[in-house]
Amino acid sequence: MSIITFPSAATSVRSANRPARPSLLGLWRQRIRTRRSLAALHPDQLREAGIEPWRLRHEIRKPFWRG
Repeated sequence: MSIITFPSAATSVRSANRPARPSLLGLWRQRIRTRRSLAALHPDQLREAGIEPWRLRHEIRKPFWRG
């Protein structure tokens, strides 16, 4: 009889030592939400935050997979 080791058991031990990092899907969802929020800002709010209109257009036009 042979001993079978499942990869999930070894992975759980290794993942316990690593700091948590966001998943790729979570990162993409965060970018979508952030860019939608930026697109919804009023021009006065942008001016107060010091965001140039051309930078805003550049940022909200980027696809979610680009950082």
